[in-house]
Amino acid sequence: MTELGGVDMNIASREPHAARGLRRQVSRSSTLRVGLSICVGVALAASDAAVAGASVRPSTTSVTTITMWNDPLAAGSATVPLSKSFVHTGVEMFERQNPDIKVDLIQQPFAASTSFETLLRSSEVAGTTPDVAQLYTGGQVLQNAQYLEPLNSHLSKSYIASLYDGWQFDTSGYSSNGQIYGVPYGAGYWYVVYYNKEDFKKAGITGPFPQTWAGLITLAKKLKADGITPFEFGEKEGYFGAWTEDALISGLVGDNGVLQMYNGKSSLNSPTLTGPYTAWHELYADGLTNSDAPSLTYTSGIAEYAAGKAAMTITGEYYDSQITAGLGLDNVGLFPVPALPGSKYPHALSGGPNNTYVIFKNSKHVADDLKLIEFLTSVKVQTLAVNELGQLPNNTSFTLTPAFIKAQPLLASVYNYIKVQHYYLAEAFDNIMPGSICSYWYQTNNAVFSGTTSPSSAASSMQAQMQSYLASSKS
Repeated sequence: MTELGGVDMNIASREPHAARGLRRQVSRSSTLRVGLSICVGVALAASDAAVAGASVRPSTTSVTTITMWNDPLAAGSATVPLSKSFVHTGVEMFERQNPDIKVDLIQQPFAASTSFETLLRSSEVAGTTPDVAQLYTGGQVLQNAQYLEPLNSHLSKSYIASLYDGWQFDTSGYSSNGQIYGVPYGAGYWYVVYYNKEDFKKAGITGPFPQTWAGLITLAKKLKADGITPFEFGEKEGYFGAWTEDALISGLVGDNGVLQMYNGKSSLNSPTLTGPYTAWHELYADGLTNSDAPSLTYTSGIAEYAAGKAAMTITGEYYDSQITAGLGLDNVGLFPVPALPGSKYPHALSGGPNNTYVIFKNSKHVADDLKLIEFLTSVKVQTLAVNELGQLPNNTSFTLTPAFIKAQPLLASVYNYIKVQHYYLAEAFDNIMPGSICSYWYQTNNAVFSGTTSPSSAASSMQAQMQSYLASSKS
């Protein structure tokens, strides 16, 4: 078995959450935009009308400038220029309604990258952090809590209640009664199995879809026997492993189990990690994936799947547009990642809110910062983000419409699992864990997948990393 070497992580998963790291890398299909055009048009028209009817402040009124760091994976992905992204449009709408506030939107490195971490640390030390920024829900927020403005006294109970998921993971100790350090936006990216309907039809697979991991393996072997590559992955960076294992870990122990590991109360060197590691490796070892998966980048893996190279892949909704643009809107379906034996939550979705707006303590405009954040998390702006980010709004007032279902059938399926079938909703392992642990985990995923490191060795090394992190945190 080889030792795991250091890797410069340019992006992270969760999407990949990136998990979290990772988002859309291709041009959007115009088909997907049709269903939302009416909603967006109405929203913009209403916004303009409101501005037209509002009193104009005197030109002598001083203007407050809010600086805001924008994560290109969180808003305005790598293929959408910042000027075209939903957050830019949202900011423009906000400025029209608040002419005495200007928002300086600054594109920064991916928030899940080591380059961003370096920038953040140096800025915190120098006191040059912006007013507002986008961080990843969970570990990244709480790791930087000492530099963030606590929000409990600033946010109304009605506003908190208007966003239905994610608050726990932006609070101290991940407690519902803790100090709030950020505002989650978007219902999240839930890790699912995408499938090519034509391939399933060729293999005579009509459902019901597997509820267990063993059932998924049986289905994959049937596809292979019919000459169809079951799975397409690009595991060079370890993100496909993260998405798959996130789902398996959430099914096994849920949020509380991961929090026990986060707090040092349970070991990472346990079946909670070795089970998912083993399942991940066996997909490759049994020949159920593309042969070049260990060396293929995650972007290439998604592109290959969208080109019809395999029947299934496992990722989050940030790739809905790319996948449907390649395979056809009516030729793609999804179902939750099936659970491993002994799972406490056999019907679970893993992912949760991926992104959070935070206010740094050095901001001198907290009231205006909050006004901006509340506007950007409104259902109006979150609806604008659907096509770009591939996630449902986390506003309690959001409901499906016929136009939305037609334009976004995959997200409509996710809505059904959440709101109708009431799947257990879990935050991803790599959103709860500290960034340094996640970066190391991505490295182990590739090594375990290819067989250069055993699941037990990887889990043992993860525990050693966690013990080191906990020790340094206490000091």
